[in-house]
Amino acid sequence: MTVPGTARAAVPAGAASAPIQYAAASDCDKGRLDAAWCGPWWYRTTDGRRHPLKEAGRWEDAVAVSGDGRRLAYIRAKDARLVVRDLDGRTRVSKARAWPSKSELELTRVTMSYDGSLVAVDCCWSGYTIHPARVYDAATAALLAKVPGMSVHDDALSFSGDGDQILVRTDDGRAGRLSVHDLKGRRTASVVPPRLVGVNAATAALHADGRTVAVYIAGRKPRIALYDLATGLVTATFPVPASGQKVERVPAEDRVTEADTDVRLDWTGDSTLRMVRKVGFKRVRVKVYGIDAGTGSVVLERSYAIAGTTSEALSGL
Repeated sequence: MTVPGTARAAVPAGAASAPIQYAAASDCDKGRLDAAWCGPWWYRTTDGRRHPLKEAGRWEDAVAVSGDGRRLAYIRAKDARLVVRDLDGRTRVSKARAWPSKSELELTRVTMSYDGSLVAVDCCWSGYTIHPARVYDAATAALLAKVPGMSVHDDALSFSGDGDQILVRTDDGRAGRLSVHDLKGRRTASVVPPRLVGVNAATAALHADGRTVAVYIAGRKPRIALYDLATGLVTATFPVPASGQKVERVPAEDRVTEADTDVRLDWTGDSTLRMVRKVGFKRVRVKVYGIDAGTGSVVLERSYAIAGTTSEALSGL
């Protein structure tokens, strides 16, 4: 595998602020099983400080943080425009609404690349919207591409390790389809992978080579699988530690899921991955792992807990 190319700079040189660990919205419901939105979004930096984020829309996926913690992006509540914020407070705002349909705003999702160079906005359940996902240049908040045929609650979108390709997983009723698009939205590859990969590809990361996909395989004994888009082969699988996640089987779909668990995968080098796993509800436990895909070595880099929140957007820190 090749070394990822130089990504667009995410923050000006010399920025002194500590990077962002996560953004969150507070929970006002003291009950054990329910959550209620309480006040605006805020974010916490790695030095422990909490910062307000009052403009962001008040729904679950309105905010995203780059994997390196140097930027965040959100949909502004007052006019539905996309806002990209650097650590020094400088912001860029999209020229038009981030999502064209006002009635669908609370179903939209913001996603950010690991290096903070790209932002995607997509929406809704399958068949509910006719609007394609939108990809923005985070350095300018300019619209780069539109990617058709995907929806938040069925599909997934992520970015390659060098930030110049888009990986889309769409649910076609079988094992799912993986497609690669360039930054103009043009599809450059499309395959139906083996079921092991397809049913788990909602958590996937595309290497800078444009063909190697890392996928998190859910279960009591979770694994990482490496899949080659060009050959159609699973080239490697290796175990990763479990974190007390509750495992459930979905009989209708003949697959295993992990309840109250979110996983983020990012390529951070030629053979290195970062895996961030969030487990729990009301009190969330987060563990960050460094993975060497060449050797299968998995190292726990840090862990922390988040309490009293109803929504969280994590970096890789």
